[in-house]
Amino acid sequence: MRFTAVALAFSLFALPSYAKGKKGPKDGQYCSKKAVGTTATDKSGNTLTCKADSKGKPRWTK
Repeated sequence: MRFTAVALAFSLFALPSYAKGKKGPKDGQYCSKKAVGTTATDKSGNTLTCKADSKGKPRWTK
C-alpha cells in the first residue's frame, strides 16, 4: 500500500513538468487536418503555415 501511495505521489509531482514541456509547432512536423490553411509562430518567431505535403499529409512549413 505504501509503495502505491509513493508511486502516486511521484507521478502527480511529475505531471506539471510534462505540461510545461509542451512545445509549439516546428517546421516539418505534422499538423491537424483542422489546422490546414492556418498560421502559427514557432519558438524563434518564424511564421509557419499548415499545408499539405506531396503525399497529402498536413505539415507545418515556413
